[in-house]
Amino acid sequence: MKYTYCERFMWHIIAPASLRFLSEQGWDVSKLKKKAKAIYRQIAARTPGIGGLTGNSLHICLVAGMIWLSIYEAAEGKMGEECFGNLVVAGMESPMVKTSFTGKAKTAFTWTAQQKRAAKAVRDNAAPGGPFNWQAEVILGRDAEEYTILYHQCGLCALGRQEGLPHLVPYLCALDTLSIDWMGGKLYRTKTLASGGDCCDFCICKKGSKWDRERRAGC
Repeated sequence: MKYTYCERFMWHIIAPASLRFLSEQGWDVSKLKKKAKAIYRQIAARTPGIGGLTGNSLHICLVAGMIWLSIYEAAEGKMGEECFGNLVVAGMESPMVKTSFTGKAKTAFTWTAQQKRAAKAVRDNAAPGGPFNWQAEVILGRDAEEYTILYHQCGLCALGRQEGLPHLVPYLCALDTLSIDWMGGKLYRTKTLASGGDCCDFCICKKGSKWDRERRAGC
């Protein structure tokens, strides 16, 4: 993967919030930051590209995973899994990241949005990268307030295997729950590839919709 303006920009969006969390937990982040940034560039160099920012909407997800794993690797075994999970959430809650999703809340649950998501999946599935790319099947909903995505392949799982850290990939699933929540939705899923499932089954409903109420009621 080429280290472009996108990778540099993503570092400046996500890493400060994640490192700030560690600092609040008593970590000395000055050396950690420098080492993590170097590792981040190394991970990028050994990770296949999946189409770049304009060619694959999931490129940003892969880059975000690279940032968090680079910080973990820089800690040299001193960071526990719970701390890593909180690190991911802290990075996601960076104001710019959160705003990018909350800004979509008014249009996320429309037929137009669903159709665009389905078309984007076809384009993204055809992008390069082999196992580092995602393979998604979008199933249009019964109305505009619910739809399903089945992920048959996950680039973050491949990244975790490459870095020898597959056990950390389930913590990266916070990307999904938080982003959908901020867009006004609720994610229901029974399995993920990261936890050994045959797919990630994303059943996505608009908050407060009849589909959301049925799910919460166990119907």
